[in-house]
Amino acid sequence: MRSNGLTAFVAKGLLVLTSVSGLAVAADWTPINREQALEQTRSTQVDKRRLAYGRLAEVGTMEDVPVLLAALWDEEELIRGMAELSVWGIWMRTDDPLADPLFQTGMLLITQDDPTAAIEKLNQVIELKPDFAEAWNRRGDAYVALGDDDRALADYDRAIALNPHQFGAMESCAHIWMTRSNYRKAADYFRRALDLNPNLSQAAEALRALEEKLENDRI
Repeated sequence: MRSNGLTAFVAKGLLVLTSVSGLAVAADWTPINREQALEQTRSTQVDKRRLAYGRLAEVGTMEDVPVLLAALWDEEELIRGMAELSVWGIWMRTDDPLADPLFQTGMLLITQDDPTAAIEKLNQVIELKPDFAEAWNRRGDAYVALGDDDRALADYDRAIALNPHQFGAMESCAHIWMTRSNYRKAADYFRRALDLNPNLSQAAEALRALEEKLENDRI
């Protein structure tokens, strides 16, 4: 099993996703329904906006993702962080009683360094929900852990095709192209990810280094 910067990136992503599952524990979102949460995102009070964005992690839909993506550019760091967690919260929901436990088990197996078993579970999810982008994205992560970059890229690209906002899959593709020394492709994927989420600090740092290298090579 491969251990490199890309694998570390995947592990970090899984930690972020674990935080999503704790949103409901962190505060009482119950009094706010989806419509109220969307309305409250326009509040001038930071605490109310934070509550609203947090609630959308549980009751929001894919239609609400553009609202959350816009909040990734908010001047308040607290809002940006909550909005990102909520984006993942929406993306991670299968809304299917059969697929959801399989997906959660697949995610758990990745964190337990058992990507082969994770792929088996995620294959089942994809059979049940072929349009569920996150199953493809997470199966890509499992292939990364196995060192199978070709299959990982194919899965990430499928995830992006199903969910054009999937900045995480774009960043993962960028890391793979970096390991292959295709710096132009890597830079392109980093730019696409950052155009959606400017808070990807490691991606921004990597892109700066790539752009400097590409400029020096051109000279």
